[in-house]
Amino acid sequence: MKFGRHADHGEPVDQDLDVDVHLEQDITAVQQAADAYVVDPSEPQRQELLAALGSLDQQTAASDAYAAGIVDSGVFGFTSKGTVLGETGPNPVAEVVPAPVLRAQIELVQAAKSAVTTPGPSGCDALRAASSALAALWPPTEVGG
Repeated sequence: MKFGRHADHGEPVDQDLDVDVHLEQDITAVQQAADAYVVDPSEPQRQELLAALGSLDQQTAASDAYAAGIVDSGVFGFTSKGTVLGETGPNPVAEVVPAPVLRAQIELVQAAKSAVTTPGPSGCDALRAASSALAALWPPTEVGG
């Protein structure tokens, strides 16, 4: 489930990962807002992208808080905590995401944050490239659909 190395070869093994559906929905929203921003890098589109990034940040903060807490941890005999990336509670609903897609999603989010904090042609170009790379692996779907 996690990134790892093949025991015999020492080469990285790309495995599918279980990712919380809410995290995936937030990433999809960032992808859609990024696509709109590179077409029209206006202030309203920038604000939409900032809002999508803010929602994603809230989701990751909630996941980090859950992961750091003792609730549902091994202290109480639970062993499933931490098996789903982005989980925020004991019974996460997961979606299987290939590791290369997750890496492309991370690159898109990083490019989006850079594009909105330091606007300019190079930021839009990097965001466009990251969005295209992700779309080639994992086309966006409608948020909530």
